[in-house]
Amino acid sequence: MNILNLCAAALLFAQGPMPPAENAGPNASIVRRAGGSYAYTTISDGRHRGEEHFQLVVHPDGSRTMMIWHDLSARNAQFSVVLRVASSFRPLEAYVSYWNAGQFKGSGMFSVDAGTLTAQSRGPAGPRSETIDLPQRFSIGTHPVAGDGWHTWTFDAAGPAKQTSMLYGVEASSDITKPVLGALTPLAIELVGRERLSVPAGTYDTTHYRVAGVNDLWVTEQDRLVVKSSIPSRDLEYVLASATGSWQ
Repeated sequence: MNILNLCAAALLFAQGPMPPAENAGPNASIVRRAGGSYAYTTISDGRHRGEEHFQLVVHPDGSRTMMIWHDLSARNAQFSVVLRVASSFRPLEAYVSYWNAGQFKGSGMFSVDAGTLTAQSRGPAGPRSETIDLPQRFSIGTHPVAGDGWHTWTFDAAGPAKQTSMLYGVEASSDITKPVLGALTPLAIELVGRERLSVPAGTYDTTHYRVAGVNDLWVTEQDRLVVKSSIPSRDLEYVLASATGSWQ
């Protein structure tokens, strides 16, 4: 073997095996995608309060990943959130990063392993961690609207119209002395009925729930995506303003 061949062989060895040819067809990791934006307004006078954008990815095993970015200008708050759930919609993990009242509140990573949730938080309050026991049926509340439809996965259609689930609600106030951790509390979920609903983004067949006795949610059937959220007692409304991909 001459010196040129030796050099070529050495270069190939250093680079490792050749990678497989790049995929030219559909992404095997994505079965379906959907996205959109919400307008935050007051009910009484339609005053603009902020906006939210999200992207949903459905994977081959039925699990789902949702990426959310919201700008709640009325409170000088900006949240970035990633949620991942199993095919049943039971939470698997979540990541949040919160700015509130113009200050960095902190970030948190939440991982579910069967009957336990491990949380790790970093921010002005310092690094914190906790592990708590979980019921089988629960949801994680990270505050942006797009993820709220996933609270309804615990509702048993064969049961009564009013049921109680458990919510792991993440601390997101403007108090930077409080770490971005959470606590389990009961969450009332009531089935109001099926409704065909028209919003700026289009017309959708939805299931209407009332959550915590005050929050009316209209969500799609298969992906449990929020089409509209209304809290009359607080004069707040969140409406799907635009939609992309396949809504189901």
